[in-house]
Amino acid sequence: MKKTKLILALAISAMVINSAYASEEIENKNDGKMMEETQMAVEKISGTYVIKKIEGEGVLVAKKSNPEDLYNVPKKEFKNIDLKEGMEVEIVSDDVILETYPAQFANIYEIKEVKKVENKEENKEEKLVRDFVVKEIYEEGVDLYEVGNESNLFNVPKSEFKDMKLEKGKVFTITSDVIATKSIPAQFGKIFSIVEKEMPAKTMTKEYVVEEVSDDFVTVHEKDIKESKYTIAKKDFGKANPKVGETYKIETSEEILTSEPAQFAAIYKVELTKEAPKENNKKEDNKKENNKKDNKKEEMISDIFVVEKIEEAGVTVARKSNKEDKYIVPKKDFGKLEIKEGKEYKIYTDDIVLTSYPAQFGKIFKIEEVKANKEMPKNKDNKDKNKKSSKNPKTGLVGTSLAVLGLIGAGIGYKKIK
Repeated sequence: MKKTKLILALAISAMVINSAYASEEIENKNDGKMMEETQMAVEKISGTYVIKKIEGEGVLVAKKSNPEDLYNVPKKEFKNIDLKEGMEVEIVSDDVILETYPAQFANIYEIKEVKKVENKEENKEEKLVRDFVVKEIYEEGVDLYEVGNESNLFNVPKSEFKDMKLEKGKVFTITSDVIATKSIPAQFGKIFSIVEKEMPAKTMTKEYVVEEVSDDFVTVHEKDIKESKYTIAKKDFGKANPKVGETYKIETSEEILTSEPAQFAAIYKVELTKEAPKENNKKEDNKKENNKKDNKKEEMISDIFVVEKIEEAGVTVARKSNKEDKYIVPKKDFGKLEIKEGKEYKIYTDDIVLTSYPAQFGKIFKIEEVKANKEMPKNKDNKDKNKKSSKNPKTGLVGTSLAVLGLIGAGIGYKKIK
């Protein structure tokens, strides 16, 4: 009887223990099920976002469907994605958004790059290819007008130009769809490509006179238009050393910057055309100007002159036929001849006399010494020419040779009448 009661007690204990284990296992299963159901209750959402800015450890993205809906995402969340501004990504997150500015996702489950798949339908879209000129450049966008139609003004985000250099006046070929907003400036519905266009530079060449020279800049005015002034960097003159009064032929761009004085957008070539007048050479320049004569018409005359004075500056000679008719002759023009006071020399010159005192010959061709026992060769031409040269332009005196000829002629005429 005692043995039977013991066995019964053990059996009841086993049943109680098993029941407790079974109850715990059921409870654990229920807890797991509840947790799983709770997790399933968290809603996962995904959306397409455009990367606007990459800075430091954060990335600013905007919802593609609403560019003003901005979010800040830690850079580490993008893992192996090669981040670029303008890139589209798909972000899978929960539906909890932190109310910061820009907003933040509470939990991000995955970020994937959106690969652009070529759409055959897209190729069928009507495309417009037009040239546009940069008018204004702003922080976020660029205003451009269509070549040949300045009223057709568009604004394009800077990001569309990628790594291209933006400058006023540059021309870009833009391929877009046929859709445009009605805003001013308008915006393209879709831009397929933007390519910088190489345009032949328009130039102009004019003459400019140097007005002022400083250490780094040169002020010039357009020849014959003193009010039209420009500032040019000294380095643009190359090896030339600009001086006040010099005239330069300058090839420049047609575009002029509206400074005061104005400046050329580009200078291509600078060439000196006329040297500034030098004070020391003014007399010489005037001489040359007065002595210009066609060589073919050059006339040679000669006469006998007596040396009166020998000085460092030159040799003073007087016409033998009129001692008041004096000239100064450079020593070098006598060549190897011995020069002595009182000696006679035959001087061959042109018919030009400079009005100094003593006078000077325009040009001396040669000088011959006159020997005491040698008579002058009779030459009708020389006589006629001597008549022309015997008048001193300074004194107005006529040589006595003309008077003698007049008397001889009168005597012959008187004999014939008898």
